[in-house]
Amino acid sequence: MRALALALALVALPAVSSAQESALDGLRSSTDPASRLRLGRALRRAGRFDEAVRVLNAIRDRAVRPDAMWEIAQVRFDQGSFRPAEAACRNVTPAFRQRVCRARADLVWNRVALANRELNAAQSQGSSDGEYQLALADARRLMSDVSAATNAYNAASQLLPGRAEPFLGLAALQEIAQRPDDAEAQYRRAVATDPTDPAAALALGRFLLRRRGNATEALPFLQRASADRPHWAEALGAYGEALVGTGAHAQALPILEEAARLSPTQPGVQTALGQALAGAERWTDAEAHFRRAIEQVGTDAQAYMGLADVMEHTDRDTEAMEQWDHAIDRAPGSQYARMRAARLAHRTHQNALARAYLDRILSDNPQMAEALALRGMVAADENDRPSARRFLNAALGGNGPIDRNAVQEALRALEQPVRQRRR
Repeated sequence: MRALALALALVALPAVSSAQESALDGLRSSTDPASRLRLGRALRRAGRFDEAVRVLNAIRDRAVRPDAMWEIAQVRFDQGSFRPAEAACRNVTPAFRQRVCRARADLVWNRVALANRELNAAQSQGSSDGEYQLALADARRLMSDVSAATNAYNAASQLLPGRAEPFLGLAALQEIAQRPDDAEAQYRRAVATDPTDPAAALALGRFLLRRRGNATEALPFLQRASADRPHWAEALGAYGEALVGTGAHAQALPILEEAARLSPTQPGVQTALGQALAGAERWTDAEAHFRRAIEQVGTDAQAYMGLADVMEHTDRDTEAMEQWDHAIDRAPGSQYARMRAARLAHRTHQNALARAYLDRILSDNPQMAEALALRGMVAADENDRPSARRFLNAALGGNGPIDRNAVQEALRALEQPVRQRRR
């Protein structure tokens, strides 16, 4: 099932992009104002912002032009461009909607106080306007007013049927409250409400990838976001990261290279690119990207882990141990980093250090079979046979995968008589 999902995700991107082109060509063939407005919206969704603005600006029909001007402002919001958004809002009518637009422009730069000023001025007409409620909810969320934000998002979801944004806002609130199950439910609701919204697909896919650690389930959502908005660095980076998570390093490499070209400082993309290169055993290139990731974000534990792995593969064990320690410092709950450090310490005959790492792991997870097995090996090396038997037998009944044949062979070796040293 996992292999099937991965195969479908790898072949679907060109097909979806082709279908998107066909849909856009169909909209381009119509010249009536309503169709041009739909084309502008579709181009915005696809991330073709310049073309969307040109199409929308060309609409002169008085009945449709106010919606076109609002849509141009939405383009600027999507771009995260405050001054162009502010300029676009000057053309938005009526005056009430212009105030809402200016509030949204202020929120692009997190200028909540200025946004609140505009929202307060528009309050008398806002109770029945979905865009007002959505802007109000975003402002209240940035102020950490969870109750007010929740109420406004719920109101927006009723006033804007078919829109994913209110549910994405509610999901963000649940993440802040450390309620991942509720957050996932809201992300899924956003995608179900508008399956064509690439932002909703990205948000759900990224949540599944980074919060749930489920790259396979995240993959189709991230693939969809990348296909529906080509050249979107954020989506490409997450999609490539998910491919790395499923072991598809070769397929991930060109996607991550494109993401890094479009946005070289995007969080996570240098680390994921390093992981893809390491998967292809291009150790020198991988090291360069891990180091770049660390320069950009000094707390990136995954980058330190990747760098440590590269150093192990290039016979720099002392440096590798330093990097594993850096990774542990930045992700103290990572059993993976401690386990890798313990294995390196054991391999380099530093049993006291290996024991320290393993004892910490086992204090948090006493049934972890991999740690129990290595702890037994360390005890055997130290000729502590009773402890070795205890840990190795516990490993056979522990949790998680281990090499059971190797553990059983180590137990059999413990039954051999101790060789007397010659004097």
